[in-house]
Amino acid sequence: TVPRLEQDARRQARINPGARAVCEQRAAVSASRDAARKADLLQGMERLGFAPGQILFFDHHFAHALTAFCCSPFDSAVVLCADGRGDGRSVTLWDARADSGLRLIDLCTELDSPGAFYGMVTALLGFTPMRHEGKVTGMAALGGPSPAYEILKKGFCPDPATGGMAARIGDYYSPFMTARPPGLARELEPFSREDIAWAAQRILEETLCGFLMRRIGDRPKESVDLCLAGGCAANVKLNMELLNLRPVRNVYVFPHMGDGGNALGGALAAALPRNGSYKCELPHVYLGTEYGAAAARAALDGHKLEYRELPPEQIPEVAARQLAAGRVLGWFQGRMEYGPRALGARSILAPASDPSMPAELNRRLRRSDFMPFAPATTEELAPLCFKGWRPDHAAARFMTLCYPCTDAFKRACPAAVHADGTARPQIVPRALNPAFHETLRLYHQFTGAPAIINTSFNRHEEPIVESPDQAARALKPGWIDILLIGNIVSGL
Repeated sequence: TVPRLEQDARRQARINPGARAVCEQRAAVSASRDAARKADLLQGMERLGFAPGQILFFDHHFAHALTAFCCSPFDSAVVLCADGRGDGRSVTLWDARADSGLRLIDLCTELDSPGAFYGMVTALLGFTPMRHEGKVTGMAALGGPSPAYEILKKGFCPDPATGGMAARIGDYYSPFMTARPPGLARELEPFSREDIAWAAQRILEETLCGFLMRRIGDRPKESVDLCLAGGCAANVKLNMELLNLRPVRNVYVFPHMGDGGNALGGALAAALPRNGSYKCELPHVYLGTEYGAAAARAALDGHKLEYRELPPEQIPEVAARQLAAGRVLGWFQGRMEYGPRALGARSILAPASDPSMPAELNRRLRRSDFMPFAPATTEELAPLCFKGWRPDHAAARFMTLCYPCTDAFKRACPAAVHADGTARPQIVPRALNPAFHETLRLYHQFTGAPAIINTSFNRHEEPIVESPDQAARALKPGWIDILLIGNIVSGL
């Protein structure tokens, strides 16, 4: 990585002599922040009784790549990792095999960073980088072609000569997510946020699709299984475009695709070679805390809320009937999800058949009015809803792909269709979450609608609820109408 960083710094300096100082600043800031975080980790682990010699460190992108491949359903794959930066890299491409592990094919350094580019646009649009990139993705569907596209490309775009990133450090790009390049900010001022978001999304897709196609474009149609990780893999529209590339057969996105998932990557790097195989099944992500009925009763009693205890087998029907009546449910069931998505353990559920429901949820949850709400449906109903979905698309179980919606779905579930006609669904197999699957099945039986809204159990800028006490707090202010914690129901 270091020789590539030096090569990229020299290239940037040839284009713009002032870029040399920015490259040196990027290197210094990266080294300083990484050293501080490493020191914090070592001190924290020492307080827990671990000696420094017991702790192993692995390359950032290697850890990302291991999570993407080892937990995938594929025995061989190409792995693409893309983010802001990590150990000097922003993009890596790997050949992965279950019997021999990972081999690095190519990389881009942190000076040519798609994550920094997208984060920089996130900041220019008034959002918080490293937190609100999803808002840019959602907003992009409301925009369209404009000169903002060519203005953004002055700083960052695909490099057709190398298949890499043609970043030009200066007035239009800087390898810092919080940067505000003066030329870029000035020239984008006349354009709407929606058109700027559309342009940034288009450039991200073109850049990473071009990078990948430069390396796999000559392979036969639908011959490559692709694994994704890194912060850019949270962009479901990008993931859809990668899936649609001619050589790509299937895409798997590690469910905890950002840096929060890299602890598992480090564990995999340490453990898997000893096992003789680079595979580690992850059929579901219900890996967090779980609370029993006693904790639920204590929380509800503490908030002076009335409740009823029902036989567990009745909960799906109660939930489905309340959804059919138009109510908004707090669904707190089993172990919490690992990763950023609410997948039917700590979820807010609502009917998707009512086109006014997004506005109502945004009012209750204080969320942005342009962000789409995701649908959840069963594996059996998914073919009626989403064009191109297949049962072997494991990534769709974790809300990490989006699909064009069928006309029938648009008519039946307008509240879960984004402005561009797509949706980011959770496809629920019965075996992975039986109670949630049964709720969806019964709701369809009662209403004819094949899906409901499934959004995270939280208000805007607040963490997803983790405990019964946090869930109970949502009932009195009216975030939700009914709360279901295990087999206990409050609000009926």
